[in-house]
Amino acid sequence: MKRIQLEKAKTAKTKGTGTAPVKLDKQQVKALIDKIKDRKGPELELLQMERESKQAKLRRKLGRQLRTEFAGAAFDARKIDKVLAGNQAELSAVLKKEAAAAAKKAAPIIKRQQAGIANTRAALEHIRYQPHLTTTIPISTPFLIYATPVGMLSDTHTEPFNNFAKFFYTSDRNTAYDSVVVKFFFAWQNNSDFLAVINCSTSLIANGLLIDTAEPGWLFPGSAWIEAWARLTVYMGTTTINYQGSQQKQMGQVYTEAGYSEFGAPGSINSVDLVGSFDLSASNIAVDPGRIVVFEVACSADWWIDFGGSITLDFNSNVAARQLLCPSLQVELLTAPQGGFNPVAGGFGNAVLG
Repeated sequence: MKRIQLEKAKTAKTKGTGTAPVKLDKQQVKALIDKIKDRKGPELELLQMERESKQAKLRRKLGRQLRTEFAGAAFDARKIDKVLAGNQAELSAVLKKEAAAAAKKAAPIIKRQQAGIANTRAALEHIRYQPHLTTTIPISTPFLIYATPVGMLSDTHTEPFNNFAKFFYTSDRNTAYDSVVVKFFFAWQNNSDFLAVINCSTSLIANGLLIDTAEPGWLFPGSAWIEAWARLTVYMGTTTINYQGSQQKQMGQVYTEAGYSEFGAPGSINSVDLVGSFDLSASNIAVDPGRIVVFEVACSADWWIDFGGSITLDFNSNVAARQLLCPSLQVELLTAPQGGFNPVAGGFGNAVLG
């Protein structure tokens, strides 16, 4: 008797879950992704990089000025002191100006963070104290694989649970900050007439290589630094959720500094393999009825070169089978499904694209 009741209970839970395919307009999804695909982030880190960029520019200027004072057999210490004092004054002025500019730029960034936190609060208030069953919605192919700078990608492939990108980038340009990024865009729509609360999770599986070189120099030797991050960002209309600690992980970094030399001694080179799986997730996201959610899964590399050097990001070598793989993205629906769910690409045949 208990067995019969249990089977009926299982049937009741399964019946009417509303998982029928629902058409979704590709152009609508494309328009949403076009608005966000070239965004840089995280924005607060960019403010710091801007400040460091100005400082590095002054450091290179100082190097050029000091070298002129050492050009002859003799040099004037007072002139050198004057150059150093002038550089210090310029640096102080730049830092003061940048602090004011950063404060002005930070206000809208913090406002967007607060909007993300408000979304989390709404989700938690909607489901608090309520028992619920989680409905897993796998999205097995991305809607788009995209990279900046454009042209960096050498190959991309989309197939359920086998989505990868191959890319290569190198630079020897002196700069205090620059970045490159490869992004996998997934999407899902809440096709119900009710507020939905979701979690999302994914993994980036990396087989890449970072390389730094630095050239020796007299007074100011060359240096280079590159750092790679895995990041998950959730977009819903004007709301961006990227503040949760589980949404970013460092993949690796390498720093190289050359020695001091006047006579062209060999430079320095360092490298690090980026090999492993980097799990990312975001939780308690409130999704309004009819809303399309765009999930950006990104591998970004931030770097700088000062006084001669180079950086290389290699996810392209066929010999080492280098590539960046994002097998899928999972949406966990924490509220009862109403009216069906719709992963925009892939998802065990539950999506029908219009």
